Amino acid sequence: MQPLKTLNIRLTPTSDTEHVKVYLLRPRGTLYWGGAGLDGSYIPLTTKAFQAAGIGSFNLGLTNSATRTALGDRGMLVDAIRAGLTIRYEDDAEWVITSGMSAEAPQFNLIGYSYGSLLAAQTANYYANQGHTVDHLVLIGSPIDGTFLDKLRKHRHIRKVVVVDLTEHGDPIHAGMSQLSLVSAAPKLASQMAAGNGEGHFYYAHMVPDLPRRLQKLAARVADEGVR
Repeated sequence: MQPLKTLNIRLTPTSDTEHVKVYLLRPRGTLYWGGAGLDGSYIPLTTKAFQAAGIGSFNLGLTNSATRTALGDRGMLVDAIRAGLTIRYEDDAEWVITSGMSAEAPQFNLIGYSYGSLLAAQTANYYANQGHTVDHLVLIGSPIDGTFLDKLRKHRHIRKVVVVDLTEHGDPIHAGMSQLSLVSAAPKLASQMAAGNGEGHFYYAHMVPDLPRRLQKLAARVADEGVR
């Protein structure tokens, strides 16, 4: 991959003279972020399902080093708190992908589940604001703020935003919900997580016998949206 452009970024908000060049690579490929903790046995199964659906250059997404430092230990609780309080809203940090892109891929697609949907949204917003085209942004079980979601849908450099709510499976979370509603959903989320039976918000995350079929249907639905 070759640098597409360079940007002059101020080192401090008040500096008028000091700048640093940031090289942005031409983004290509499909990147996926899982739920809080960014790990789990369901992630390899998810990868397999999406690849089987014909979605090539499928990789796991990573945030930049500054974001990783800010997160510290990527524990599930830390991620969940961060999702509920901050990154469900638009963030002006540099959400740069440092690995996982494929130069030969025909599209640039970002897919995220739960907490990962917010990482995907922030990354899409960042790259789109730099003038790059995001072909598809897919948000699954996302607690994203309504105002931020509306901006992403209207962004001229984001061709398609796909929202997959899991409310039909009993998920108390849905895209565009208010902060109060999200806080109110916390007890039910905790109950569903503790049950471990693939209910509600964890429909695509718990290791239940039916999970491969569920992921197969999800991947087919995403592929039908034009993700390649």
